[in-house]
This record gives sequence, structure tokens and C-alpha cells, in this order.
Amino acid sequence: MEQMIPLIDTNVIVRFLIGDEDPKYKNLYNFFMLLEQGKIQVELKLIVLFQVIFVLTSFYKIPGPRVAEVLSDLLKYRGIKIKEKKTVKRMLFLWKEHSLDIVDCYLLALLETEPQNVLYSYDKDFDKFGLNRKEP
Repeated sequence: MEQMIPLIDTNVIVRFLIGDEDPKYKNLYNFFMLLEQGKIQVELKLIVLFQVIFVLTSFYKIPGPRVAEVLSDLLKYRGIKIKEKKTVKRMLFLWKEHSLDIVDCYLLALLETEPQNVLYSYDKDFDKFGLNRKEP
């Protein structure tokens, strides 16, 4: 049986990234130091990552390129495991470099790894990237 890896929630990541100094979170920075060193592991689910992006950009008004930067750095932590890591890193890079919606960047990153795949979309911005886009 495969060993279970603990999950990490949006609020833990957001508190760390915004630098919350409330005494309530006194163990937070040590926790992330252990994650960075790989001494503990957590799994970051994709839906949680998208919620972190939403909270940082909408509630805290942090510009997308800055969010992409800090999340890219966070994904380098040895103890943070995420499925589709290569795709997620590419998504964050595309989001930082282009003024596209984060979900569009995710789809672009996916389709770059599966160029034979088709994307059904009315969004002609995808055509700039040479993808196999079709309208329904």
C-alpha cells in the first residue's frame, strides 16, 4: 500500500506567502523551512493551487506575474509534491510572460505536452501558440 502524504490547504500557503506575523501562526515559518529542506512532505492539490492564485490576486490584489514568481519558487521546495509539476511550472511561466487567464495558461501547458490533442474553444488567443484549436 502506498504511503499517504499529508495534504496542504490554501490558508496555510496564503498565510506564509503574505508574511502573516500573527502569533497564532508562529510555527508556520519553521514548517515551510522543513518543507524547503524536504524534511517533511505535503501534497499540493491542483485545486488548492488555483485557489491560492485566486485569493492572492483577488483578495490581496497581488499582480499575477508576482504570484507566478512566488509560486514557482515555492514549487522548488523539496517537500512540496504536486502532480503534473512540469505542466504547472510551465503554466506559471506562461502566466507570468503573457497576459492570459491562468486556466488558459494551464490548457496551453497541457497541450504543449500533447500537441496531437484538440482544444475546443472560441478563444482565438490560443491560435497565437500554434495549437490545434477548433470551434464546436
